[in-house]
Formats: sequence, structure tokens, C-alpha cells
Amino acid sequence: MNEREFSKESPGKLVAIDFIEHPSGPLGDARIAKTMAFVPAPLPPVVDWKQLQVEHFERYTRTVAELGRLNGLHKRVGNAASLLRTLWMREAKLSSQVEDIDTTAEELVLAGAGRSLGVRESGRESWNYVKALEHGVHSELPFSTRVIKEMHEALLSGVRGDENRPGQFRNCNVYLGNQSQGVRNARFVPPPCGDALVDAMSELEKFVNDKDNKIPPLFLIALTHYQFETIHPFRDGNGRIGRVLISRSLVKEGLLDHPVVYMSAYINEHKQEYVDLLRNISRSGGEAWSDWIAFILDAICTQARDAIGRSEQLIALREDFHNRLKETSGPSRLFKVVDHLFSMPAINIAEIIESTGVSKPTATADVDRLEDLNILTEYTGRQRDRDWVARDVIKIIEEDTPLE
Repeated sequence: MNEREFSKESPGKLVAIDFIEHPSGPLGDARIAKTMAFVPAPLPPVVDWKQLQVEHFERYTRTVAELGRLNGLHKRVGNAASLLRTLWMREAKLSSQVEDIDTTAEELVLAGAGRSLGVRESGRESWNYVKALEHGVHSELPFSTRVIKEMHEALLSGVRGDENRPGQFRNCNVYLGNQSQGVRNARFVPPPCGDALVDAMSELEKFVNDKDNKIPPLFLIALTHYQFETIHPFRDGNGRIGRVLISRSLVKEGLLDHPVVYMSAYINEHKQEYVDLLRNISRSGGEAWSDWIAFILDAICTQARDAIGRSEQLIALREDFHNRLKETSGPSRLFKVVDHLFSMPAINIAEIIESTGVSKPTATADVDRLEDLNILTEYTGRQRDRDWVARDVIKIIEEDTPLE
């Protein structure tokens, strides 16, 4: 990290740290490399907030309007929370892609359903994102290091990365960049572990929960995301937790009724710009804050429109499924089964028996009916212990093309 790139207007300070490196591999000899780490100053930054509000008035108004449209759509849909859980799964898949975790929508769904056949470790790792989001949204705790650690524990427990201290702040110094080139060539070095990191997170918690804050909620979300990613409090999972926190904050700030606006698709599409904007703030502050706020507003607005389009797809698909049942005089219990497929698009005979209370022969006949209606598809190819998925629902999770 080149300390000469940091101007006097940088919203933070550089501190000297020692970094232990193993140039010949983890089992080789260690050496001490000296470098500088960046510790961000507590929020809020010193900027003209009135001027920023004027500058971004149209962009802010447009974003709030799209969030309002999304809320209105969901209010008109019965059982919207379970229906739109499908969008949580899509975000889990896309967020994993940002971190180069390769999985399919079907693997993700099967991992969430507790299946093992056809599920790689990456599928289980991606499902943990859904668990982290669910925990964060359902927790009544305010923005706090406690709830962030709990979400991080849900994200990393029981999967690759379990050795990275799930639910605990990192206890070592880290850097962002090519690990083979060493810390001296790092793109960025976040605060050292220990007091500097803990104090920075404590200050961030105070800022977010300051009720006297006059900063508009969407601006606050943008500032919070920058600060969290810059502090980089965990050894692994910082990006995924940072994106979960945006979704959570949109609900907790009263801007959304359900957490269905997600940032991963937008960040995937504008990844280099995202990284550059974060880096520019740390280097020089000033106008870089305005550029960053504009980016986050555009991201939320774009993703709100995308969520409207996908919500409409899901609503139409559920209506189509219901119509198929009505046209064939399907029993009323199957409407409940069909609705459940939007919160978990995988099901088996035992689960139908548990949810409807019918006998095994009746549950088997119900599955046969849903197969005949092309609502369910058997995916194991086995004669016993069979499982089914709703591929039309999974396609909406899998689809990467933006909707606006």
C-alpha cells in the first residue's frame, strides 16, 4: 500500500504495523514485514451535508420512490414474506459469486432443504448466507457488534472457513491484494487487529445508533457500508456480511417491509468501480464521498426495480401454479404445498405428510399430481428415497439477467 497516495484530506490515519509473512509457504520460515495500515476516522465525515442533499435530491427521491413501489407491490400479495424468500436465495447465490464461490441455484436449494445428494460444499456455504440474512433481519437488536458477530457465525459455521473464527473479530493482521506478492504490494491494509479494530467497530455502532443524526437514511447506509468494509473486522466473510447489513438496514430504517433489495448483482456488474470508489474515499475523502453516495443510491434504485420485476415473476408463477390446480380440481391442501415451494423449492413425501397430515399413499398421489402438472420434477432418479424440486422457481433464482 503506497502511503503517498493518501492525502491530508484522507478520512483516517496511517499506522505502522508488523506483518508476519511466509514467502516460501505456510510451513516455511517466517519473516517480519513492516508496512502501514489505514484506520478510518469515526463517522460522520466533515462534508457539507446540505449541499450533498441538494446535489443528490433527484437520485435520492427516485430511489425512495422505487422502494415505495416495491413495498406497495408486496402489500398487495398475501403471504409475501414466504413468497419472497426465493429472492433471499437468489441473493445468496449472487453474493457467493462475488467471493468466487461457485454454486448453482439447485445446489443452494438442496443444501437449504438439508439434502446431501448433488450438493457440493459451495452449496452449503451459500445457504449459510440465507441463514445469516434471516438471523439479522429477525433479530430485534439494533445495529451492533453483537448482531454482526451472530450473523458472521451463521455465515461461516460448519463450512469452509470454519477455521476463520466464526462470530469473532480477526486476531491477526490482513491485507487485500495478491497474497503471493506480499504485504508491501497490497492494494489495501485495514486496521490492525486488537484495540484499533475494536474501537473502530464501537465507534461505528455509536454512529449508526445516534438518534440525533440528521443524515438521510440512504446516506447513512452508504457511509456505514464504506466504514464496515474499510475496517474489515473478520478474517473472512466481510463482503458478504457487509452486503447483508445493507439489506437489513433498509428494513430497520423503515425503507422496506421485507429484505428483498440486494446489492450483489449490482456489485458484480460494477465490481471495479465499487473497489475504486472505496479506495478513493480512504485516499482523499472530499468529493469521493459524493461519488460513493451516488453509487450506492444508483445501486439500491436499480436493485429495487429488479426486485419488483422478480417479485412480479414469482407472483405470476404462483398464480399459474394455482390455476393448474384449479383446472384439475386439485385438493385444497395442495395450494398450501405449492405456496411452500416459494420459500423452499424442494420437497419429499415425508415433508408433505408432515405439513398436510395425510397418509403416505395420499402424499404419494399428491406428488404424482404435481409432477403431472409440471410443478415438481424428481431429480434423484432413484426408486426409493426420492426427492422433488420446483424447477420453475429455481429458474428465477438462477437467472442472472438484470430486470428493470
